[in-house]
Amino acid sequence: MQHILNEIKKLDFPAPLPETVLAVHQTFDTPRVHDIHAEVGKQLRESGIMAKMKPGDTVAVGAGSRGIANLAKIVRATVDHLKAAGMVPHIMPAMGSHGGATVEGQLEILAGYGITTASMGVEVRATMEVVEIGRIPDGPALCQGKDSVDADHSILVSRIKPHTDFRSHLESGPSKMCVIGLGKQAGAAMMHAGGGRNFQRYLQPAARVYETNTNFRGAICPIENAYEDTGLIVGLNASEVGTQKEADYLETAKAYLARIPFDEVDILVVRELGKNISGTGMDTNVISRLWIPRQPEGFGNVDVAIITVLDLTEETHGNISGLGLANVTTARVYEKIDWVATYTNAITSGIFSAQRSHIPLVMPSDQTALYTSVRICAEPPAEARFVFIRDTLSLEDFYVSPSMRAIVEAHPRLSIVAELPLSFEDGEMTSPWVMEQERVYA
Repeated sequence: MQHILNEIKKLDFPAPLPETVLAVHQTFDTPRVHDIHAEVGKQLRESGIMAKMKPGDTVAVGAGSRGIANLAKIVRATVDHLKAAGMVPHIMPAMGSHGGATVEGQLEILAGYGITTASMGVEVRATMEVVEIGRIPDGPALCQGKDSVDADHSILVSRIKPHTDFRSHLESGPSKMCVIGLGKQAGAAMMHAGGGRNFQRYLQPAARVYETNTNFRGAICPIENAYEDTGLIVGLNASEVGTQKEADYLETAKAYLARIPFDEVDILVVRELGKNISGTGMDTNVISRLWIPRQPEGFGNVDVAIITVLDLTEETHGNISGLGLANVTTARVYEKIDWVATYTNAITSGIFSAQRSHIPLVMPSDQTALYTSVRICAEPPAEARFVFIRDTLSLEDFYVSPSMRAIVEAHPRLSIVAELPLSFEDGEMTSPWVMEQERVYA
């Protein structure tokens, strides 16, 4: 690959880029949880999750691999309230095949979110070993990891949000996390083998199997607002997981979702991609690309011609799931790829990740990546509409090219806060990323 990059560097294909960008702030009307610790305790008590627990009982608390806002605070509050009630909790990874489907990899992911024995005050246990706990009627067998099945009770910390691969009344949430989180790689492989159809068919009946046949007691479910913060925390007991109540909260999560506030974008520049941002590295609801065989397009609200990814998050640990949704990337991204983690995730996810784990055009630097994007976007360079975002979770503050000034000024939720140079040093973009806005809550 280095030989190819060296040859590419010899090519003379500079294209006009904007000299400046406009820093734009987007406001949202959305709620926010101010006292996470107190709200978690309230939901544990009032939901009935703790109804079958008694002092001295052991409780496995499952934490996943997604970049959930305030995840460490929510998990710590959960174990604190369990301990205060006399239970003996421990934490375990509930993340399917992530971390290369290894104990070490999954513990490393949790540690990256600040979830360790030292920080949580309880033991963190992990295993990939599972036992069969039942079978979906006229469907596949279900599993549960021994790091939770050996406890008296198990609960999950599970965000509710729109899924990035399929549409249904149940998407990302505790019903899915039962099968893939408690079920480990075995559960993930089984569900992904049938693509979106398996999730659409099996989440609801699977939830009933976990309720009836296991020690699963329910889930603490954060719902994030448009500011990438905790907008709501709800507790669902095991009998409510996979029901209309979970489906109703999914609709709430969809209403809270932040979006790119434009109908058309010629070049979307994403500074960082990562599994901690979204299961697909970039949220398909934001970039409006699905690219899954036999699943219709139509996700999202914006028509994007070219997507350019400049870097990976540290927390993704080299897993480039979702990079195939981009058109252009950089050598920096290529050199960070962990092929084992990426391929393990891709093969486990099956049809969901086949296209999304491809490699787009690889350019030697940020600057050459943008040159290439301009050349292939099929618009006159001076008119090309650029949008620069940090990642698909961070949409309250972003940057646009001056060609979009009139569109921004006409939008009721957008305001221009500065004009900055678009500058590079040794090909790496230095501005506008030097400017970071404080989050402002409506």
